[in-house]
Amino acid sequence: MTRIYRKPPLIEAICEFQFQSDKTWDWTIPGLVYQKIGKDFPEKTQEQSFQLRFALQQSPLQSIDQPIQAPPQQFGGALTKMQFLTTDRAAMVQVGPDLLAINVRAPYPSWESFAKMIEEQFGIYVEIASPTKFKRIGLRYINRVDFGVAGLELTKYFSYYPHLPESIEQKHGPFAMRVVHPESNGQDALTVNLANVIQPGNLSYLFDLDYTLMQPDNVQLDKGLAWVDSAHSKIESMFEACITDELRDLFEVIK
Repeated sequence: MTRIYRKPPLIEAICEFQFQSDKTWDWTIPGLVYQKIGKDFPEKTQEQSFQLRFALQQSPLQSIDQPIQAPPQQFGGALTKMQFLTTDRAAMVQVGPDLLAINVRAPYPSWESFAKMIEEQFGIYVEIASPTKFKRIGLRYINRVDFGVAGLELTKYFSYYPHLPESIEQKHGPFAMRVVHPESNGQDALTVNLANVIQPGNLSYLFDLDYTLMQPDNVQLDKGLAWVDSAHSKIESMFEACITDELRDLFEVIK
């Protein structure tokens, strides 16, 4: 059963499509996308990679005992993607070489709203860029649970946690746990990341659910959105399976 919370722990959700194409990437594509979505995503930024290159200049006969002079350095950056944001920066569309990503941040608008946004942006990108197939699809939900106390019993709120043998003390400090669960007969994978963040007077848990298509040839372009919808259902089921009613009470179940 789908639950809706008044205080959901989600801080960001990301849907990412990586494509393959039989054409060389054209940097006019982000501009064409912006022409169609600029009314809703008017803010523009660009992401650049940082490159540091060394050009070694020495004689091929140079002895290993001879000191190597400091080589000249070249600094440069390359454009990797364009980012289009809403005026409140709560949602973002990223477009790069054979890449489309849609991000939403808290407050989470609901899956129905996010799914509609994904569908619209996917349709626009495919129409303009004409990719041939998928290289990767991923749907990721990043949650942060703040308790506002210095310490607590993890098992009271989570049913998914590191197991400690009964013969040792059940207290622990910082930890990070990562478990990969195969899904759909190995076609997909759901990675669960759980870690605690200890700050003075406050204990937080990062609860990250990342669902990924591992065999992209199994999903055709016209089935991509159906895959995303199924991925969301798997993430939602895992989320509910990993938490207890005590934590649901903190999130305040609406229905």
